[in-house]
Amino acid sequence: MRILWTFCVYNEIELLPFKIDYIKKNDIDCYVFDNMSTDGSWDWLQENKIPSQRFDSDGMFDLKLNISLMAKKIHELKPDWAMFPGCDTFYVHRENKTLREVIEEADRNSFSAINSAYRTLIFYYTGREKPGIDPRLNYVFYNTRKILHEKCIAKYCPTLVVIADHFVFKGKKVMRNNDFFVLHYSLRHDSEKRKTEEYIRRKKAWDSGLTPRRWGHHYKKIVQDGKFLYNSSTLFDIRNSTLWESIKNSVLNG
Repeated sequence: MRILWTFCVYNEIELLPFKIDYIKKNDIDCYVFDNMSTDGSWDWLQENKIPSQRFDSDGMFDLKLNISLMAKKIHELKPDWAMFPGCDTFYVHRENKTLREVIEEADRNSFSAINSAYRTLIFYYTGREKPGIDPRLNYVFYNTRKILHEKCIAKYCPTLVVIADHFVFKGKKVMRNNDFFVLHYSLRHDSEKRKTEEYIRRKKAWDSGLTPRRWGHHYKKIVQDGKFLYNSSTLFDIRNSTLWESIKNSVLNG
């Protein structure tokens, strides 16, 4: 079964090698769109022969453009299953099933999609974390969030549509698995610089009328609040959870 993971990047050289390693360990195909990165992300993709292409959004975070590029590639390659969560997203299963095994299980049971953000763990920078380390081993302090509308993993069909952060698909049967978790690493050591820059890029797209202001409005609040360093005592420590062993296993096996 062919699974395709396509995603867009802008200056993600810190995570990109770990993300690609994770995808390869799951025997999943990938296609990466680089939005004119300046940190070496594009060079790394070329040096490692990762299927990829560059695109220029004129300094904006144009989500409509991102979506159209990913959707076009999915329909061009026609995989059995498709997915498009970003570079800072990983998955882990409490019973040590790989991402591929979860998708294969969904396929065997005639599901059309997986609710891929049903159980989300958001990891935070507390001042102890260091750059250049696999985020799954580096970031251990987290909080939980449920996002019930995100379906970023779906069985391919010719009518598959991407809208903002989810697939719209013909089938109605969606798999929800309480043992399947999303690990999210966007609030890292350099998040003040990255989030401020992304807010500016998003605002430029809003002001140009290219994307609705509701798409990514939370970035404005993040920048205005100015909170980028978190107190570990206010968060959960994943090392105190049975999920920690599964996360460490995912680093080795995908």
